[in-house]
Amino acid sequence: MRTPAGPEAVPSLPGQRASSARPPAVVERLRPVHWWHAALVAVPTAALFVLGYRRRWICDDGLIYLRPVRQILAGNGPVFNVGERAESSTGTLWQWLLALGTWVTGEDPAFLAVGLGLLLSTAGFALALIATCRLHRGAGPLLPAGVFVLLAVPPFWSYMTSGLESGLGACWTGLSWWLLTGTRRGQEARVTCAAAFVFGLGPLVRPDLAVVTACFLAAQWWVLRPSRRGTAAMLASAVALPLAYEVFRAGYYGILVPLPAIAKEASASDWGRGAGYVQETLGPYWLWPVVPVLAALAVLLVRRVRRERRDRAPGRASLAVLLAPLVAGALLAGYVVRVGGDYMHARMILPALLLLLLPVLIVPATRFTGVASALLLVWLGAAVSPLRAPFDVRSTPGSFNVRSSDVEGLGDHNPVRTATWVDNWPSLPEGRGMLARAARAPRPTLLYFDAGRRLHATPMREDSPYHVVIVGRHLGVTGAAAPLDAYVNDAWGLASPVGAHLALERWSWPGHEKFLRNHWVFAEWAVEHPPQRDLLRAGASREAVEAARAALGCGELAELKESVRAPLTAERFVRNLTGAFERTRFRFARWPVAAERALCD
Repeated sequence: MRTPAGPEAVPSLPGQRASSARPPAVVERLRPVHWWHAALVAVPTAALFVLGYRRRWICDDGLIYLRPVRQILAGNGPVFNVGERAESSTGTLWQWLLALGTWVTGEDPAFLAVGLGLLLSTAGFALALIATCRLHRGAGPLLPAGVFVLLAVPPFWSYMTSGLESGLGACWTGLSWWLLTGTRRGQEARVTCAAAFVFGLGPLVRPDLAVVTACFLAAQWWVLRPSRRGTAAMLASAVALPLAYEVFRAGYYGILVPLPAIAKEASASDWGRGAGYVQETLGPYWLWPVVPVLAALAVLLVRRVRRERRDRAPGRASLAVLLAPLVAGALLAGYVVRVGGDYMHARMILPALLLLLLPVLIVPATRFTGVASALLLVWLGAAVSPLRAPFDVRSTPGSFNVRSSDVEGLGDHNPVRTATWVDNWPSLPEGRGMLARAARAPRPTLLYFDAGRRLHATPMREDSPYHVVIVGRHLGVTGAAAPLDAYVNDAWGLASPVGAHLALERWSWPGHEKFLRNHWVFAEWAVEHPPQRDLLRAGASREAVEAARAALGCGELAELKESVRAPLTAERFVRNLTGAFERTRFRFARWPVAAERALCD
């Protein structure tokens, strides 16, 4: 005889016991939301939206995403240059989201990236605040705490837009936190799998967010304690899309990670520079005084949850849920320190800082938390007052305040259009004129920079598949200005399969250690015997060009070029797939003679 469904029946994950519903009194106590709690979410969210809107912009790195978007919509595939399969976009989901949005709206992708970033960031912060309120449900009145940091630190506002994947990252983090705090034993299997699917998107939002994915999945598993079948369902939901894309990436691009990860040597270590990067983020915004206050609040919450767990109090937060963002934030911050930070001021540490703030954005009201909240409010007032000197773009040796530099260079406080960059970037107008002349030239033309960063033209080999090749020192704006059928040869390796695989032999600006010198550019594109005048301007000797040309045709370097430029047949896809690991590890000497000796002997 079938048992009638009632309030006691709760669907569960496959293989997991159904748990009885909580007593009505407990459920009733958890449901009401006080107007004060609603204000704790609405007011900071509105303030952050306004702050982000006032600092709306798109940076040169944000423009890098737009050329692949244009190539996708033109039918050329997810590439930076036609005929070369190079993955220049670090945020895979962001690239495809922009392509979809541009296709639907027909809007300038730069303007769309700014608007979409602002909306996604705002939604992410709102979800994070709602989730933290839910984490502390049943604890009585709540007080603001860590949210004051979001309101006091300008980089949070700047990277709500910027054209980068930061807005999507904030939204994914907030949504994942919201889903994790809602995880309960006995919940429906489809809810659990949907949450696991969202957690699994981390590596597609940005590869280093894989550590967050792992921590959130571990916390979800610990709360649910599913059977083997349930665990398999969770893992399958989480890894299905990232794994499928990884197979596509390996077969299509021939490597296992986005090209910028190789160009920036994401596996290298420079702990000292990374520590300096964190200091350059925390110092200018007076964050050091609030670190012990927030740490004390986190410890207090952990002790509270452990005590409630010991007392078996119903409806309380799980310790695993509370610890998940703290552990993920600490690991992500450790990774940023390990790789030496980034050249963009504060950008790379912001996701880790947001994770560390999640459990303490809002805290239960007690005597201690009341004092802490009051101290943080006083700190916020001082931090946003004229008492704190504005951040100076020249005040740190290891990072660069990109927004201030771009605003100054463009003469526009809110550059949000592609045309703003193409028409106003100081070094580009002359280059655009030369690019136009090269496009009308009767023979293929290579545009290169001399040591003084002046653009020059030299004849290119007749069998080149491109009529114009231009060296891009500012890849985003150069890619925006150049036609889709022109080849933009990235000097920093973010979109150049050859340049990305240079060996890291020196440390300089983070992410800018690998500079593809002109002897490699001339070897690949210039005529067999370039004019001596052009060689002198390029700072490339004829012997170096000949050695580089020989190296490009030898061994693993020749196979690397073939993997991205040969027609993508089924056989080529399989060869790319099976050789992706070794190809990802491959590096060659930056000096042509040494590279020729190693590759051709």
